[in-house]
Amino acid sequence: MSIVKHCALVLALAMLITALAACGGTPSSNPPPASSEPTQAPAVVEESEEPGEAVEEREPATFTFLTMMPPRSTYNLWETPVGKRLQEITNVTLEIEDLVGSDVRQKASLLIASGDYPDLIYCFDASGDFYAADALIPLNDYMKNSKNLSQCYSEKEQALATQEDGNLYWLSRQATENAVYPSAAYFTSMDLLAQADYPMISDFYEWQDAIVAYIEKNPTYNGQPNIAFSIPTEAHRASSLEYGASRFLAGFPNDGLVAVNPETFEAKVIMAQDYQKEFVKMMNRFYNLGTLDSEMFMQTAEQYQAKIAAGRVISTYDWRSYLADAFAVIEDTDPSRAMVGLALVLPGVETERYRGSRSFNSGTGLGISVACKDPDRAFQFLDDLAGDEAQTALYWGVEGTDWQYDANGGLSKSDEQWTQYRDAEYLKSQGIGQFSDWLQFHCGLDPFENGTIASPANTPEYVQRAYKPYELDFLSHYADRGYSSFVSWFKPSYDAYYQSGATIRQRIDTTDPRKIAGETALELTLEYMPQLVEAKPDQFEAKWAEFVAVLDALPLKEYEELVTQMIRDSLYLYE
Repeated sequence: MSIVKHCALVLALAMLITALAACGGTPSSNPPPASSEPTQAPAVVEESEEPGEAVEEREPATFTFLTMMPPRSTYNLWETPVGKRLQEITNVTLEIEDLVGSDVRQKASLLIASGDYPDLIYCFDASGDFYAADALIPLNDYMKNSKNLSQCYSEKEQALATQEDGNLYWLSRQATENAVYPSAAYFTSMDLLAQADYPMISDFYEWQDAIVAYIEKNPTYNGQPNIAFSIPTEAHRASSLEYGASRFLAGFPNDGLVAVNPETFEAKVIMAQDYQKEFVKMMNRFYNLGTLDSEMFMQTAEQYQAKIAAGRVISTYDWRSYLADAFAVIEDTDPSRAMVGLALVLPGVETERYRGSRSFNSGTGLGISVACKDPDRAFQFLDDLAGDEAQTALYWGVEGTDWQYDANGGLSKSDEQWTQYRDAEYLKSQGIGQFSDWLQFHCGLDPFENGTIASPANTPEYVQRAYKPYELDFLSHYADRGYSSFVSWFKPSYDAYYQSGATIRQRIDTTDPRKIAGETALELTLEYMPQLVEAKPDQFEAKWAEFVAVLDALPLKEYEELVTQMIRDSLYLYE
């Protein structure tokens, strides 16, 4: 079956699933086998004669679904053309509820206290909370009898995703890469680089000096002061401020709130490290120059993005996916104010790891709640969604409108359809890619049965059409230095060879004092950050010493030792 080939390719790319959140004590380094005792009657999914055929007619069903994430758009996704196509394939009506606000853990606490769960939950950052509360049903026996999902995840991946009680509780999103833009970066004004005669900036301090010089020359834009730097600070988005931005400066990949030595696998909490200090000193410098975003610690994520969309922000650290809407506005209004991602590092750092490892983050995913009255039908729905027909709709859109078959039976797009695919508003209204965090079970690099790469964004045809005229013009100034794309400014990703610190953080029991120490350190970091950033230059060192002393009073060393041991225990999984 072609879908087996999918997993072979996933394994070849080393996109391995890592272990999920734990319930009690120190998590076991060797996940036990799935329980042999059925937890409930598994759903049996009938096989159609050919893998590419549509699923057999299903009984109509309606399920409630909570995404635990803010809405991606104002559209009712299940009523978009893609959503309607999924209804045709599965015969399911999905009532989708998005997170109101941005406090994921608070929403989870309210649900757990009431016990009033929706049928399906995409857990996001609250996976450990739902697991500890026994809010999700085990999926082991369902997976054994599934047609599609069991083929999307290999047996080894399923074993890696198994909890310490021997059960699998959620289906994680498949990892993918963007062949056109970097994911995380220090996004910086193209106009700044143009006025500086297109330098290739990687030094953190050189970058700061370039921003200072630019704002001295260009203090305003459209009658408003230019902002040297801003960063998201609301709820879970504050992770960029707490630890996310500084780790890359020191050459570490994304391992959550710890930095992991790539040779010894020793984990260190980031918040009190010297490179975090240098990151905070940068903001302190801009604050005392009067050019930092003065509302940074009080604004919502929407207000932050509005400033970027207005073209006033000269630099930020963030993930490009969060900035896509703001960037689309800039492109429509004044492309000269667009931003390009830079891979900044501190002096002496030889290798940057912004793109990180190709690993599967199984720390969260989509689960079926204990309140679901028909879990068999719910799993059947998810298994149907994992088939090629549904995944094609999720990734490519609707046949005839968004794609058609080529002479070889693969999927293709006309020039007009490629133009539509690059229109962010069209994708939202059509529903293409809008379910990517929850329902896209294939890796975007996988081929379907017909040989077409699952995600259009990873096809050679898309890469050839990816950039708009203003981007091509900008890149032309770097062509003689070997940079033909925005991704080429970054070191390539690499095969994962240990379990990520971010996933391990989710595995540790939420009542473990060491886990509590790490979470408390994050709260203290948010509390101290405004004081550090807004300190007078001659007071910064004293305030930093006070902050470090407060963190040192926590058992963070024990947390680091636990994470280090769990990472080392995971190494055999990547041999």
